[in-house]
Amino acid sequence: MISKPKYVAHRGLSMFAPENTIAAFELAGKSGFWGIECDTYCTTDGRWVVHHDRTVDRMTNGTGRTKDFSFEEIRKLDIVAGNGIDDYNGLYIPTLEEVMSVCLFFGMHAFIEIEEYHQDGDLEVLVELVRTAGMADQSSFICFNADDLFKVRAIDETVPLGFLSAKPPAAEDLQLIGRLQPAFLDYDYRTTTPDDVRNCIRAGIDVSIWTVNEREISRQFEEAGATYITTDTILWKTMEPDNLSTPKK
Repeated sequence: MISKPKYVAHRGLSMFAPENTIAAFELAGKSGFWGIECDTYCTTDGRWVVHHDRTVDRMTNGTGRTKDFSFEEIRKLDIVAGNGIDDYNGLYIPTLEEVMSVCLFFGMHAFIEIEEYHQDGDLEVLVELVRTAGMADQSSFICFNADDLFKVRAIDETVPLGFLSAKPPAAEDLQLIGRLQPAFLDYDYRTTTPDDVRNCIRAGIDVSIWTVNEREISRQFEEAGATYITTDTILWKTMEPDNLSTPKK
């Protein structure tokens, strides 16, 4: 019997609301997602905010590198792009604390992707922030940079870690996860096969697959035993979410 995977809303339910906004995360919660994925940067004054790109140019009315803003500066920017933008007013780059609050309200897990920061102490602040928010048992840190994952492991011995990779699975990945445990592999579906997932499962390693937006593709990885499926949409339903958008303010 195929085990149902845990569906993770990529940057929130980003096919229906602007990515990495409170609106997108609330929509994921209302739609019944097990968890959300969000991207994090540390500002120049030590605040962790949720945004994907290395710059703010694509999503906001500002310009510049995301990590080069102070919190006060980045908070003044408006989100002006993204799916469904015309349905929302007053969107901004949220703090990780605000996203954690949404997760707690809906009982969702958080995949927190580490993007850029300024010094190692920022990672200590990040881990403590999640603990203080009451999300220690509902969070995993994910990253493409294995060194950052080792730094987090040195700070916290028990938080789950996910190694992100857009490359085809390799034996070195399994060795890495063995050193990071508890940990899982987080692969791009375009460079991974269901057989790769089966090999990892046989080795006792959980696998997350991203970013899958087609039901047939998801089904193949689900049958192979993928533990998590990250998606921009709702894969377990055939209809779009009804009446779930946050009213304009």
